[in-house]
Amino acid sequence: MRGILLVNIGSPASCHKADVKTFIGDILSDPLVTGKTEWWSKFLARNIIAPLSATGVAKKYQQLWRSEKPLTLPLHYHTRRLAKALEKLKGVPVEMATRYGEPNFTSAVKELERKCPLLHEVIVFPLYPHYAQATTRTTIEEIGRLFYSRPHSFRLKFVAPYYDHPAFIHALATQATPYLKEIDRLVFSYHSLPVTQVEAAWKKGKEYDYVYQVKETARLLCEKAGFDAKKALLFYSSQRGKHWLKPFLNTDIGDLPGLGWKRVAVMAPGFPVDNLETLYDVNIEARELFMNAGGEKFSFIPSLNDSTEWVEAIWEIVNS
Repeated sequence: MRGILLVNIGSPASCHKADVKTFIGDILSDPLVTGKTEWWSKFLARNIIAPLSATGVAKKYQQLWRSEKPLTLPLHYHTRRLAKALEKLKGVPVEMATRYGEPNFTSAVKELERKCPLLHEVIVFPLYPHYAQATTRTTIEEIGRLFYSRPHSFRLKFVAPYYDHPAFIHALATQATPYLKEIDRLVFSYHSLPVTQVEAAWKKGKEYDYVYQVKETARLLCEKAGFDAKKALLFYSSQRGKHWLKPFLNTDIGDLPGLGWKRVAVMAPGFPVDNLETLYDVNIEARELFMNAGGEKFSFIPSLNDSTEWVEAIWEIVNS
């Protein structure tokens, strides 16, 4: 029998400063994320970046801490709900795993094996539709390292980036359509990346070209939703330096009202489940900047989360 592993980047164990500091340090110690050598990445992450940024990031997480029991952060909350919905609807064992933090690959697989002792294949479904070395590559390499560290009775299958898969586009269009009435612009927000990483990847072809893939998702979504692509804008968020993909959501979206575009809808197709980047960077920070600059309407389009369309899309992508 097959099992499905929904993999996401992860969240801190809690919204407390110490846990946030650990989480930031874990991510930024990864040379595939930073693009720097391993020892330098770890030194910067553990000794400089995490200590300096933990307080501010923890305050953001505290605004998003969900009150449902058990208490959890949005990324874990929505990914678990998605896993349960997929398992219930399709009758296959499904678990979530994270690249950083818990649950990791090993513990998630143990749970899959508990549910299904005769497991013969685990399908790894990354919850990042577009290829990037800081998400796709590091996840594949880490899971591969853990998988080959001991014998397993099952084989692994990794789902390739699905940025242009019709089922994914259909789910996005279904989610977005109710928000596309009476707006001046549809704003797409994607996670920014260092330009050096982007340039190195696009030379390998479209299957590694992050910018091509995010633009293709936006184009196909507009086409599917019947929205004029000329009225769509693309921004990038969560940058950590000047030489990252631009324009930056947290600064440049404030220019739109001055251009006469005072009614916008904003969505982040690169994040299939809501998290800090969607719920804070978009729905709080970008909203405040836009409205303070003279905006009249800011419609936040939630991520796909555990919607029926997204559950069906995952199943179709897995079986295609």
